Amino acid sequence: MKKDKLEQFIDENIEAFDNFEPPTMAWEAIEKEFPEAKKVKVTNLWTYTWRVAAAVLIFASAWLLNDYIDYKKSSPTASSTPAMATNPALNELMDAEAYYTSQISNKQVELATYAKLHPEIIEDLKKEFEEMDKDKNQLKKDLAESNADEKVIEAIILSYRVKIEILDQMLTELRGSKSENTRQKPTETNL
Repeated sequence: MKKDKLEQFIDENIEAFDNFEPPTMAWEAIEKEFPEAKKVKVTNLWTYTWRVAAAVLIFASAWLLNDYIDYKKSSPTASSTPAMATNPALNELMDAEAYYTSQISNKQVELATYAKLHPEIIEDLKKEFEEMDKDKNQLKKDLAESNADEKVIEAIILSYRVKIEILDQMLTELRGSKSENTRQKPTETNL
């Protein structure tokens, strides 16, 4: 291989180049001209993984605890479950409660549309129903103590029927007053 002239010159004068060292202040000046190196924070992959796993575990635990609490609130007590399975009267009561509750809520919605002009009617009705609900809750306590006595079940169903009767009467009166108001207003015709 043939060396070019520069390489040949360096090889011949290498000892002269080794004698010269740059001054120490030159390196300091050069370093000042470079931009500062950004400090890079190195995170360990395992640390990140453990944090994510802990967050998922906490979230899942909270979710399960919430579901468990909701289940406990919605499920009947352990003492009433065997009685309900063996007593068809209790099953009939549950069906009747579901039916009457839906009927009552439908009638309350209809009553609310008629009673916009008379909100005191709704307030009085709420107070009356609260009293009836207290009595009904006492009957349910008696039902648990009496081992599903038929008379107690009939009394509970009767309380639902009374509520529906009250709502029907209120609706009949409000419908009648509304139709009278529409009849009394004269209709205007433009010719």
